[in-house]
Amino acid sequence: MASAQQVSRPDATKEDSRGPNLTRERQRAPKTRQPPFLVRILRMQPAIYSAICRTRLFYSRRLAGAKERSVFRRNRDILRMNDFEARQVESLRRYGYALASRYFPAELTDRIYGQADAMFRNLQIDFGRAYSVQSGQRADLRNLSYEQLAATEKMIALGDPLLHIPELFQVAFNESILRIAANFLGCIPPLYRVTVVRDFPHNRPLHSSNFHKDNDESDSVQIFIYLVDIDDQRGPLVYVPGSNHYDVRSCRPRLSRDLGIDGNDGRLSDEEVKRVYPRSGWAVLRTARGSIAAIHGNGIHKGPAWARPGDPSNKPRTAIKLDLHGHKVGVVRDGRENRMRRPDFERLSELQRLFAHPTFIEDEQAIPESVN
Repeated sequence: MASAQQVSRPDATKEDSRGPNLTRERQRAPKTRQPPFLVRILRMQPAIYSAICRTRLFYSRRLAGAKERSVFRRNRDILRMNDFEARQVESLRRYGYALASRYFPAELTDRIYGQADAMFRNLQIDFGRAYSVQSGQRADLRNLSYEQLAATEKMIALGDPLLHIPELFQVAFNESILRIAANFLGCIPPLYRVTVVRDFPHNRPLHSSNFHKDNDESDSVQIFIYLVDIDDQRGPLVYVPGSNHYDVRSCRPRLSRDLGIDGNDGRLSDEEVKRVYPRSGWAVLRTARGSIAAIHGNGIHKGPAWARPGDPSNKPRTAIKLDLHGHKVGVVRDGRENRMRRPDFERLSELQRLFAHPTFIEDEQAIPESVN
């Protein structure tokens, strides 16, 4: 496996057996609901499903995304790449991922980490951003302690990070990152969401810690700027190189939910991926804090992927996460992403403003301590 090992930094949370619904020791894989019969039949035919996915991507990129591609062409001068950026885009196109080790100085990421850690522990979080809320297991994350969240949730996210951590602007709107994203996608993405997330280790891989693709109908890009050193105890991201091209081979692995298996949270098992892509070819992105890991979410990936689930030495992973995607049917902006003050937006460059998609907060009193 391809990897770059670095040293870890401790910020482990203590186990709390007082969780209201689950503890790490008691977690079991939930029963998964099978997709519609026709969808399962189509996914059983890799050649047919490959053609369908390519057609949907063409529609998303060329037709639904025509306006964003036009904006990209009008701004070619400020989107022109240097050699480093061109290499990152080439890696994304060829392999589906790109890694820039130690891109941001540790002093900057440590300052951001310190502020983010305090916010997480003070529960200044987005109460609606969690897998348990999305699945309907919980109405929201209110009235839960940090220890209970660590014991029962796969991931939590800060509420309004751009309002509370000013240093985020120089990372999340770094112009090299923006040029890489735009040139890879060939457009100014209709969504660019800045979040700070913390993923907790458990006794089995939960949700996106199992292999999966983000979607099959529009381009999805995720960019992580790590605020902690990433080793096996922090849960590195694992990517299957070349699985983002929607060729027939990349459509062969079968989802557990399609197979009627109550495991892997309905996603792809390691064994199913290994059947098509040998484990020796998987890329395991171990790296230092301050590094940038960018992935084409349409390829097969998982993360954080702790090497030994349930090992008491495992620690949470904390990262700045940038979500970008093309046009997807039924998905619209919710008007709550990238909440920022107008003066902060006015300080952004012309290039940065193309990506900001801001929701302005004019009144200081309107800034909540946490977000629902």
